[in-house]
Amino acid sequence: MKIKPDIMRPVTHLLKLTDCSAGAGALGELTVGVIGGGHLGKRLARALQEGSGITPANIRVSSRRPETLQELSLMEIECFYDNQRLASWADVLFLCCLPCHLSQVCDDIRAHLPRHCVVYSFVSNAPVKRLSQLLGHTSILRPAYQLVPGDAEWQGPPSVMAALKDVEAIAASCPLSMSCGVRLGTGWLPAVLYSLLNMCSSVLPPEGALQLLNQVLGHQSDSDLSIQPFISQSCASTLSPPRPLPWISLIDVQSRDTPLSWHLSSSSGLRKHLLSVYLTTLTPEGDKEQEISCQ
Repeated sequence: MKIKPDIMRPVTHLLKLTDCSAGAGALGELTVGVIGGGHLGKRLARALQEGSGITPANIRVSSRRPETLQELSLMEIECFYDNQRLASWADVLFLCCLPCHLSQVCDDIRAHLPRHCVVYSFVSNAPVKRLSQLLGHTSILRPAYQLVPGDAEWQGPPSVMAALKDVEAIAASCPLSMSCGVRLGTGWLPAVLYSLLNMCSSVLPPEGALQLLNQVLGHQSDSDLSIQPFISQSCASTLSPPRPLPWISLIDVQSRDTPLSWHLSSSSGLRKHLLSVYLTTLTPEGDKEQEISCQ
């Protein structure tokens, strides 16, 4: 199976953002686990090590055949076969197992997932609601891809790592600028932002969580996000400073329209800013000037 580079780039961007929030001192160092050491799992682990800024010590892989992952071991990524151990350790956990192994994997890790852990599933034929039932967990992201017809033909770089260094490919892969071909569904970006808010609010009161989220997103004071785009006005009015933000179910976020999805669709300024953050985060340092011209 050939892994399309555009599938990996939003994932690497998500990990760079969450690692930025960890670097702010509130969440500690971000830990990332990958369940499945096949073609996808190996490519993902390598892309995370080389393209996300996360140190090898904070990336681990659980596979039925860890002895086949020597390439990752040489990169100082710890490889073993213990799904429960990995689930209890990881802040972000990627499911890259075969569909036929999914039920067993979920049985293994169900009782070991910390509430704050974000599970990101690449398993085909497993809708997010089904994953939530199997895992007893609501912090799950599952990218939904759509095929949008168009006249333009574009040949991207041949590998994931080459794509992560290609300014044109990075710009074309942003969920906010995809126009035709294979693209992410509209629910992916709001779900990512809600997952970041959950991670921030798990350790900070509302004001501090929003301040950290705005810091991660690079917002200036005149364009900071408030709580209103994330939750209903009636819910926001009941919050007081000592009271934590409500935990947002990512299952619900990906299944229906939300205050944030409406806000994103109506705010061109916010979309432009998030596009800029996406490009700036992923573009190699030497290509910043070219990245600016792509906007």
